Amino acid sequence: MKLIAENKFTVTEELFREGMKRLIDLDYGPALKKIILFLAAVWAAVAAYILWKGGTLIPVLIETVSLVLVVIYLSVFLPRSRIKRGWKNMRERSDGEMERVTRFYEDRMEVLTTIDPLIVNYEDVTRTMETEHLMIIQNTGKLGVMIALDGFTVGGKEDVLRLIKEWSK
Repeated sequence: MKLIAENKFTVTEELFREGMKRLIDLDYGPALKKIILFLAAVWAAVAAYILWKGGTLIPVLIETVSLVLVVIYLSVFLPRSRIKRGWKNMRERSDGEMERVTRFYEDRMEVLTTIDPLIVNYEDVTRTMETEHLMIIQNTGKLGVMIALDGFTVGGKEDVLRLIKEWSK
């Protein structure tokens, strides 16, 4: 099997956070916007009902503060805890070894880990995305493989994208 590209880098917490933030923004962002719009509509309906029935502004203010706290939790604290949990799980699975080597062959990519190599066929790739320092390749199993943009020892990003494009036809 001919090696087309190889990528080596050490996964740091900063790189992991960068990649996870991008994945969360893409996967969770649209749903979060819908939830916020729904909560705003419920807030408006409840506030209008309270005021229509002759209520005071105090329940509306309490409702407003509650809504703001829920939105902050959903948009800040929940994603943050998911990233922390993911980093902790990754460190536990890696036995402290955070060096990642990904080899790209003509028909598949292999991520070398301390346990068993992870093999991803190019036809199973659902999307690729980039951050400032990473390219993330996601497959049908929702697994995201991080590739450092500056970590190529053989080939380059263009070679990887070409392989994925060829197999996705």
